Amino acid sequence: MSEIKRLLKTYSPTRVLGALRRRRADWLRKLQYRPQSVTKLREAVLFESFQGKVIGDSSLDIFKELRVSHPELEMIWTIGPNTSAPEGARGVRHGSREWLQAIATSKYLVNNTNFPWYFRKVKGQVYLQTWHGTPLKRLGRDIENNHLTKSYLDTMDREAGFWDYLISPSAFCTEIFPGAFNYRGEIIETGYPRNDRLTKTTSTERQAIREKIGVADPSTIIVMYAPTWRDYNRSATGNWQSVNFMDENIELPEGFQMIYRGHTNTHAAHKDGVAGRAIDVTMYPDVTELYLAADVMITDFSSVMFDYTVTGKPILFLAPDLERYRAERGFYFDFENTSPGPILTSDDEVLQALGRIEQVSKLYEKRYREWQKQFNSLEDGGSAKRVVARVWG
Repeated sequence: MSEIKRLLKTYSPTRVLGALRRRRADWLRKLQYRPQSVTKLREAVLFESFQGKVIGDSSLDIFKELRVSHPELEMIWTIGPNTSAPEGARGVRHGSREWLQAIATSKYLVNNTNFPWYFRKVKGQVYLQTWHGTPLKRLGRDIENNHLTKSYLDTMDREAGFWDYLISPSAFCTEIFPGAFNYRGEIIETGYPRNDRLTKTTSTERQAIREKIGVADPSTIIVMYAPTWRDYNRSATGNWQSVNFMDENIELPEGFQMIYRGHTNTHAAHKDGVAGRAIDVTMYPDVTELYLAADVMITDFSSVMFDYTVTGKPILFLAPDLERYRAERGFYFDFENTSPGPILTSDDEVLQALGRIEQVSKLYEKRYREWQKQFNSLEDGGSAKRVVARVWG
């Protein structure tokens, strides 16, 4: 019966029509995308992060390093309705004719996800795949019972076949990524460029970020809540729904302020009200700055856990649906016995933990250091330099 319900939900008329509309738009773009007619590549780099919804992730830190070390290169960024290109780069709107031309004619491509199914690499192009996080949850071909179609798997294989380089932040990821993506190319094990700033930012710069998000008092303890998306939480139209297990009227201890960061996959369904009393920073352009501004992180199964622990600051896990998530998605390791902070099931437990955050941190200190040794040992502030040296010389 559960399988029948899943199929009915997956192939509901609304979702099927939405998929057909998206497919039609893709076919129109494919007709405009003509890599086969390119005779000469431009000395340009096209940067993309989550289809232009974000100007950030490792793509941004590689861009900043290249501006200094290779100023002769033309810099292009994929942008969306709510984003704009950083200073020193030209923006091209995702899906536009200019964007299709940039994909086909730029000598270098830097992406943290994938290009559309109709993408084909032009001879002479160099494709650097940064990916976007260390995985707790299983990826790609490693997901059991993932119901992926053969055409989808073929698209994944074709995409990975175009990558010249894949960034790995640790030995852990270097072991996992080839099987998950069916990737056989070169892996650059350097740490994540997006985490360079977590070890180099000054207290003055941190305070400036806090003021940008509306917290001027340096003594205020900022609690960042950043849940991930759920495969099993979609709207009738097929969009992934926002996730928030906190009571919208929750009152934190005196001196605390919560900020809420929704996942990029839930942007299409995001509403300001989902953050409740928290400051909504879902559309804030650079999540790394939010890690710097925060004093405590609350997440669930998101890869933010691996980035945030570079800072050494406390982390809590609010995961009331742990058993279901693990059963449906699967984990790469024993989360309960290795997590660098407590796994909680209610916002009441969150309030209790925040009220004694120093004691909680002390209790998990040994686990935290072991976690950092396994996942953060390469995060020394020089990852972007190492990547640029390998790819651009």
